[in-house]
Amino acid sequence: MITEKLEHSRVKATFDVTKDEFETALDYSFKKNVEKVTIKGFRKGKAPRDIFEKLYGVEALYEDALDYVLNNKLMEIYKDETLKNEVVGGFVPEIDKDEKIERGHDFKVSIIFDVRPEFNLPQYKGVEVKEADTTVSQEDIDNAINNLLKPKAKKEPKEDKTIALGDYAKFDFKGFVNDEAFEGGEAKDYELKIGSNQFIPGFEAQMVGMKEGETKDINVTFPENYGAENLAGKPAKFEVTVHQVLVEILPELNDDFVKSLNIKDVNTKDELVAYEEKELKARKETAEKDRQTNEIINKILDNTVIDMPASMINSRVDAMRKQYENQAKMYNIPFDTFLSLMGLDKEKFETETYEHGKRNAIFSEVMSRIIEEEKLAPSEEELKEALGITEENKKKVTPEEYDSAFSRLAYDHVVKFLLDNATYTK
Repeated sequence: MITEKLEHSRVKATFDVTKDEFETALDYSFKKNVEKVTIKGFRKGKAPRDIFEKLYGVEALYEDALDYVLNNKLMEIYKDETLKNEVVGGFVPEIDKDEKIERGHDFKVSIIFDVRPEFNLPQYKGVEVKEADTTVSQEDIDNAINNLLKPKAKKEPKEDKTIALGDYAKFDFKGFVNDEAFEGGEAKDYELKIGSNQFIPGFEAQMVGMKEGETKDINVTFPENYGAENLAGKPAKFEVTVHQVLVEILPELNDDFVKSLNIKDVNTKDELVAYEEKELKARKETAEKDRQTNEIINKILDNTVIDMPASMINSRVDAMRKQYENQAKMYNIPFDTFLSLMGLDKEKFETETYEHGKRNAIFSEVMSRIIEEEKLAPSEEELKEALGITEENKKKVTPEEYDSAFSRLAYDHVVKFLLDNATYTK
């Protein structure tokens, strides 16, 4: 076997096939093919070799004989301990067009396959990343507590009956483009929180200052990317009549309200403030850790020069495509329609999916190499604990469960290593 490295992390293994090897393969092919034919004067599968070849020609045996040869040569690849661990994806046989495949002659065959890419790890220790900001402000705490109060808030008529940001307004509206009313542009007694930005940009801002009973024309322009193509980018006029202006009244924050939340060991206002501050701190720490991790990993990937084999990319692309196809089936809509709802056409979807698949494949290889270089693989004790295996229960796990636990723990180890070895900047 002679191996030759090709581009895109492919290897071509070329083998000599002796005339004796091919004759053995022809014997195999004859035994297989004679079972498929009926020759006059002989029971099915019992015709002699010379009669078979006289009727069909020895060339009729070549296809299955070559398959037999290639399968045997494939086994030689797997006998190479170093090579077999690098093989990824499938195998493609290749026979040179000038090669003479004929009984009684030696010839060569080749098998082409992908291997794990060879590459140099970029700098992964000391990667610069902005230090975490886990400060919890009083405003953060107030907003969190207000979110607890809001479900029990009441809306009451506003005394001065004039709309301000944050107020709720009940109003009628009717929209016109080129002085013609358009479908879906009309509603009665619609309630809207002013400043929530639910309407077309500029609409809510022009309602500020309107009073109950007032009618006003509001002029806006639909965004270029508006969902309805017949309206996108067009100027429009809305006739708006305000019927009522409401303000949101939050319940009083007292100990009785706090107790009604049923939070363990939280019974007073002060305890609630301390609890929310602690929760916000924990969430910010998690968010900042995720941000730093993503920043470090993306810098490493951006600096990785690697010639990825097609099979490693395509396996991830196929999995992503299948996921989207299954979502379309779940919603019972055609795949092209599903893509259009996501703002994609088929070409853009294929391009973006390929790029994501390639990025994921590079990520997998880089993480695997760091795990190998820094000896970050999880121990058997860690794996047993993660899988709930004890001496008492002798729990059996599937290979998929084991691989999933290994990947999860190994990734956690890598993240900790990268964060511990990062360079933090202000």
